[in-house]
Amino acid sequence: MSYIKEIFPKEDYCIEVSLENGSRIILNLESRLKTVRFGALSDKTFFKKATTDGSYIRWDNRVEISVNEVFQLAQK
Repeated sequence: MSYIKEIFPKEDYCIEVSLENGSRIILNLESRLKTVRFGALSDKTFFKKATTDGSYIRWDNRVEISVNEVFQLAQK
């Protein structure tokens, strides 16, 4: 199973995800900002506070995306 090596929040509600196998995925979360789950990310300062523990991308334990979900979201 892949794990997240690094993340890079971008200006346009995109987040670049670097995996341990060298792959990179760019998630565009802008279309999800009006949902209950991702609404807090509409604050650009908060969005840039993303962290990872390798298994999840997290924003202050309020919003999280698992590595498996990164793949699912990338396909949409």
